[in-house]
Amino acid sequence: MTSTFWGYERANGTVGTRNLIAVISVMDNCNPVTRAIADAVQGTVYLPGSYIRGQLGKDRETTLKVTAGLCLNPNIAGVVAVGLEPRTTRELVDLLAASGKPVESVDIQLAGGTISSIAAGTRAAARMARDASKQRRREFPLSKLLLGLECGGSDTTSGLASNPSIGVVSDKVISGGGTAIITETSEFFGAEHLFAERASNPSVRDRFLNEISTLEKEIMALGIDLRGSNPTHDNIRGGLTTIEEKALGAMAKAGKSELVGVLGYGDVPDRNGLHFMSGPAPAVESITGLAAGGCQICMFSTGVGNPIGHPVATVIKVSGNRNTIEAFSDNVDFDVSSILEKNESISSAGGRLMEYMLSVASGELTTSEVLDTRESAISRFGPSM
Repeated sequence: MTSTFWGYERANGTVGTRNLIAVISVMDNCNPVTRAIADAVQGTVYLPGSYIRGQLGKDRETTLKVTAGLCLNPNIAGVVAVGLEPRTTRELVDLLAASGKPVESVDIQLAGGTISSIAAGTRAAARMARDASKQRRREFPLSKLLLGLECGGSDTTSGLASNPSIGVVSDKVISGGGTAIITETSEFFGAEHLFAERASNPSVRDRFLNEISTLEKEIMALGIDLRGSNPTHDNIRGGLTTIEEKALGAMAKAGKSELVGVLGYGDVPDRNGLHFMSGPAPAVESITGLAAGGCQICMFSTGVGNPIGHPVATVIKVSGNRNTIEAFSDNVDFDVSSILEKNESISSAGGRLMEYMLSVASGELTTSEVLDTRESAISRFGPSM
């Protein structure tokens, strides 16, 4: 079995599975200009801004950190930052300096408005895209891979087929010296004690359990009964009956490796192995956090169907539901329904998925890339001023 992939080495030693120029808004009022620049230049991805202006304290710090993290992802070869005014733009640019990536910025106020800003940004993005196209892929070991582990539109087949298959891939990457990150804090409710047993030490265990209990308390403080919204209506239609059942299936994405670290939303791991990232369950916000954490690829299990991908982290959609694979075929990348339909072993299906993942890491396009069903959104953690 192949144990290497072909990628693009960055100046800081990380390796991209894609070679993209990020055209990113420093704040949300820059989005129209940013979108126009990205639309004009092949090889770029549009990353919309999420607030910043008017945000306070930790909420603002998190948004700025995650915005920078998306630019620092190994899949990004260069950055054009579009801001309103230079002070806030400089905050972002300074966070990117150590990466060694080319970074150029455009401030709409200084440029003289929309038309001038689009022209300046387009020229900058075009230069970067041409330079990036000169780079060639090289062969790298699994230790250079960071996998994000995600699920959406879950059903009974998720916990029985697609999630365990992804778990096999996660274990293989970790055993090869790589890293995997599982997230979606609320998806652990009811089974967190079982996952905590996999912690490498008491400190990691306690941090993980604290993240779960903190979110539970915050939800209860709002007077909300989580059981009315999780499992979701499509989860229930797919056969999931309780939040505990959903959690047991969701955990299977993490395979059997020990848990070595607990991360905040958008944080980058400081060691190889399996990590938990505290973050929301909705797919776009969740994958955005994983992309900011450095994941080049996200393995996304879906039972009843979820089409979304991300501009920065390539998303692989895996399903074990024969009906979904047939009816939702435009948005499914990999079929593991043979586990339930033809008695294929989870190990065998996971091995096939591993080979496919490495092909994607080496350049094969996924459905969300081909159809451009991609979106990015950063979670909020406080009020605006």
